[in-house]
Amino acid sequence: MNDVSLDSPKLARLSWKEKLAYIGVELLEQPQVETPVMHFFQPGWYIREMFIPAGSLFIGREHRHGHECQLLSGTVLHITETERREVTAPFTMHSTPGYQMVLQAITDVLGRTVHPNPGNTRDIDMLEDDIFHSVDEFKALGFLAHEKLKELT
Repeated sequence: MNDVSLDSPKLARLSWKEKLAYIGVELLEQPQVETPVMHFFQPGWYIREMFIPAGSLFIGREHRHGHECQLLSGTVLHITETERREVTAPFTMHSTPGYQMVLQAITDVLGRTVHPNPGNTRDIDMLEDDIFHSVDEFKALGFLAHEKLKELT
């Protein structure tokens, strides 16, 4: 990843979202770690459960709506624009619209997000289109951040 981290002085002039996109574009060029997602449905709810192996830096997709995040097992370094906090399961938080999960898995992790599903659809693509901003938007911002840094240097 060219030794660039979220704390790199090189990225100091970028916004938080630009930093995440910049790093994300860099990471997408690297071999990816498997983070299998299981999908569960309860009346009115869509639940995504994900395994993240120890040592992984995880940058999730930006969410359109607030939702519940649950750390079911393991320990992570939860990274936000303002802090880095070690969190051990069990842990639950509620996010806000625009939230983008960033964490370093200290141990193997099992996490879950819970999303309203008032129509009780089981169409994963439709649900994901409603829940997440597109990966293309994320990549476009990452490429713009790369260009911005070139202009600043």
